[in-house]
Amino acid sequence: MFSKCLATAYEWLKLSGSPPKIVWLKCPPPRTDFLSADECKLLLSHAEGFIHEMILTALRTGMRQGELAGLQWSSIDWENRDIAVRQSRNARTGTLESPKSNRERHIPMDSDLYEMFYKRRKDTGYVFLDMRGKPLCSEHLRRELREVRYKAGLRPLGWHTLRHTFATHLAMKGAPLHVVQALLGHSTIATTMKYAHVAPSMLRSVIEMLNPKTAIISDFGQPVGNQHIEQFQPMVKNL
Repeated sequence: MFSKCLATAYEWLKLSGSPPKIVWLKCPPPRTDFLSADECKLLLSHAEGFIHEMILTALRTGMRQGELAGLQWSSIDWENRDIAVRQSRNARTGTLESPKSNRERHIPMDSDLYEMFYKRRKDTGYVFLDMRGKPLCSEHLRRELREVRYKAGLRPLGWHTLRHTFATHLAMKGAPLHVVQALLGHSTIATTMKYAHVAPSMLRSVIEMLNPKTAIISDFGQPVGNQHIEQFQPMVKNL
């Protein structure tokens, strides 16, 4: 934050030279918390109304809190069954702005989301509103999610935990990380790589390449065992 403040000060005040170099402190990478499949079901079972819909949408799309709060009916493509993430609701000003990545992305809806939205579809306006029909503020959303997870007996979690859950479950099921990146709207693959460790199927397949019993010889395109058989064929012919 301090580095960003300095860079912004130099830019806004048109100061000469370059901002002083900030030496970043080394610290262990933060652990990414996520819910298991059973915990997701438990959380949803204790939610009702708009908060249930928002939790389900977060778990199935990975949208950020502001993107959920700012979702418009006009952003839902019923024919192609996807959601265009074009806007995010600013928690401080209550206005609609571009998403964090400053680019539009499209997320396909599964059958559950499509049916849920279609039952109360409209042409314009916010998709999610509070009990009074007003747009949702960040504090209201935090409070609602806190009450639901408390009823479910789950550990403290936030809306970003649901986003992590979406990405982690995709990686665990073998989804390519560049696809996860596109769905999350990360500007670089480096941000998405924190989910690589939960993709055992991908990592295991790479490790198996080192095993002579399962490896494929790049020069011949065949298992190692076949190469040894070919080496003995001339000896067999001479017998």
